[in-house]
Formats: sequence, structure tokens, C-alpha cells
Amino acid sequence: MEPAESRAQRTKMNILRAAEEIFAAKGLDGARVDEIAAAAGANKRMLYAYYGSKEQLYQTVLETVYHRLGACEEQLPEEEDVCAAIGTLVQAYFSFLARDPNYVRMVMWENLYEARHFDAAGLSDIRDPMRRTMRRLLQKGKAQGVFRQDAQEEQVLSTLFACTFNYFSNIHTMSRVMKTDLHSGEALQARAQNVTETLLCYLTYPQKRSTAP
Repeated sequence: MEPAESRAQRTKMNILRAAEEIFAAKGLDGARVDEIAAAAGANKRMLYAYYGSKEQLYQTVLETVYHRLGACEEQLPEEEDVCAAIGTLVQAYFSFLARDPNYVRMVMWENLYEARHFDAAGLSDIRDPMRRTMRRLLQKGKAQGVFRQDAQEEQVLSTLFACTFNYFSNIHTMSRVMKTDLHSGEALQARAQNVTETLLCYLTYPQKRSTAP
């Protein structure tokens, strides 16, 4: 017979997995506790015992999907060539988003909720390998004289996130408008290459000269 502790842990994880699928599809307001419990093969009493409330369960799911971003670290660049490393970083982020649609959906929902659960969970301080790696590459590229000295980390990251995340958050409508399958490997590769070139055009463009007298 399965030990009670193992059974309890399995039930807890089943609830979390079921909640992720339902919250990703319907958001916090659209999800029902009965539906989550039924999908997990549990009962509401266990859900409340493990997670306290629907809101706390949603927050736990949000933390879980954000922490998965840390798993990208093993794919991140070690190349000496900073330009090649930017391409590897972009490809790693594209690959993460392509294989984790629930991450994309949960971030979209949380933006509709104006990040209030994000703030409650303290996720602004979460380990973000993309941000940390980009900071390292910018410092290295500037030190080597490859990247412009006035390149701003905030602008580079904003471009990276906008050009990658938005591709997936709008992929269904854009596929219809462009009459092509943006889920295809060829489309993903072409977009990753375009984003890489966009970033490198900015990073390697000659530094602006001051017009002050």
C-alpha cells in the first residue's frame, strides 16, 4: 500500500497540475474550484487543505511557471563570440516559449490582472537567466569594443521580450492574418534569426555622438 505521505504528495501535485491547465485556459476568475478538484481526481476539501484558497492556488501556479524559466539556464550561451552568443540566447528563449504555452498564457492572464499576484508572490526578484545572461553579454561586448558603449540593458531586454513573447501571445491571430503556420519549425527559426539580427543591429550600430557644444 502506498504510504499516506506519498499519497498526499501525489494528490497535491495532481491538484497543482490540474490547476495550471485550467488557470492557463480560463484565468483566475473563470476557473472553478469544483472543476480543478474533479480534474485532479481529488475533492475540494483537499484543495483547500493544501493551498488555502483558489487565489493562493493560482499564485502557486504562477510561481511554478515562472520558476520553469530558470531551467533555460543550461541552454544559454558560453561562446566567446558575443554576437553568436546573442543568437544562442534568442534561440533558447524561443525554444522555451514554444514548448511551454502555459507559461505564455499565465503571463498574459497576469498582465490582465495588472500583476497583482505577481507582486504578492515577490516574483520580480525571481532568478531570470535571460536577464542575467544578457547583462553579462552586454558587459563583455562593451569591454571587447564589439557593442556600443551606450547600449542600454533595459532597451535590449525590452526588444528581446517584445519580439519573442509577443510572437507566441499573438501566434493564432497572426497565423490567420499572414496566412501561414507560425507554429512551424521553419517560421520559428526565421523569426529567431530576425530577432537576433534586430538586436545586433542596435548593439553594433555606431554610438550616438553628443550634439552638445
